[in-house]
Amino acid sequence: MSHPIIHFDYDFSPYGQKTKLLLTASGVKYQKCDQPVVLPRPDLEALGITYRRIPLLAVGKDVYADSSLIIDLITSKLATSGAVATLPADKPFEEWGNTVFREMLGIIPPQALTPEFVKDRESIFPLVKRPDLKTLRPSTVAGFQSRCRQVEDTFLANGSGPYMNGDKLSLADIHFIWCLRWGMKDLGAAHEAGNGKDAFPKLWKMIESLPPAEPGVLGSEEMLKTIKGSEYSADGPTSVMKGDALGLAAGTSVTVESTDAKPGAHVQAGKLVGTSPSEVVLEVGNDGVRLHLPRIGYIVRAQ
Repeated sequence: MSHPIIHFDYDFSPYGQKTKLLLTASGVKYQKCDQPVVLPRPDLEALGITYRRIPLLAVGKDVYADSSLIIDLITSKLATSGAVATLPADKPFEEWGNTVFREMLGIIPPQALTPEFVKDRESIFPLVKRPDLKTLRPSTVAGFQSRCRQVEDTFLANGSGPYMNGDKLSLADIHFIWCLRWGMKDLGAAHEAGNGKDAFPKLWKMIESLPPAEPGVLGSEEMLKTIKGSEYSADGPTSVMKGDALGLAAGTSVTVESTDAKPGAHVQAGKLVGTSPSEVVLEVGNDGVRLHLPRIGYIVRAQ
């Protein structure tokens, strides 16, 4: 039985763009449910989800949070076989992309830094609260250009393009290109001197060769009906693994929060379903929805 796949994001979301790119390149049929850029997000709250970051991916009645977990799910269970090449070096490329994303926050256009946006993001990205944020852009653009030079002269140095290993897009490609495309196109770095096709012809060829993500759009009512009426899709975990360091039994009421957010901000409550070396699974809300979160970067506590 196939399960409906629904991607939650908004168009400006850089990590949402990344996971949609991977879904598209992997040949996965999915729909998206657009969410507000800032809280509240009534669609997710109706499912019992107060976890605040985007994207999330629902597969049937299982919802996956955090792009790292979503990417692992896509490559291991959802992707068409051989559609996107994976290698042991993928994780270092993933870390490279995450680092560059954090460096790029200083390029956010001043007009985007509304009081509403700053208030919403300051608990997870303290940089947006810096009083000198607007003065950071020249230095951040310079650093961004240095990162682009790494890609141009190192990552793409030996191939005929448009990707690292020729005309086949790999997971490693996706891990480094998503943030650079976001910076160029959504943050306006492409309009800065020295960032054009004359400076980075291989990088721009790669950006323009990426497959467009064009999922169908699902409204709130249909999304809720679809997920609540679905079956569970995951094959585990449905019990707490032996010797789990949490020391909690299945069925315990718990809270989960990310380690890089302000303590106590955006806490997710639920009932512990199970754990594995890579996941903690909660039952949330009143309809039996199961929320999957990574073990790394999250704090789980008994309520």
